[in-house]
Amino acid sequence: AVVSTQSTGIDGSFTLNKSLMGRDAKIRPGAVEVVRLWQELGFVIIYITARPDLQKESVLEWLGMHNFPHGIVTFSDGISPTDPLKDKTEYLIRLKSECKINVYAAYGSAKDI
Repeated sequence: AVVSTQSTGIDGSFTLNKSLMGRDAKIRPGAVEVVRLWQELGFVIIYITARPDLQKESVLEWLGMHNFPHGIVTFSDGISPTDPLKDKTEYLIRLKSECKINVYAAYGSAKDI
């Protein structure tokens, strides 16, 4: 089966600042609505973050607290802080190849693009 998906990073894509730990990161205007629209159109949402697994609970709590739709959340510790675009692109290419997923849109922070 081929799954249609929309993929996005968390820091910078949805937030105006980078902190998901400590203080509440401010939501980028329209971020929740954009992700909800993709979900309503029938796409599977995949959230990709370079945050370590130990922050899983706080990241999931933050997404829920701000009413982001449910989706697959991947914690990619191997994403390079110096070249996140390359690493996230390679991750999506592997997903597409290995899991037969079509990626229709992806959003990232300013350092990703």
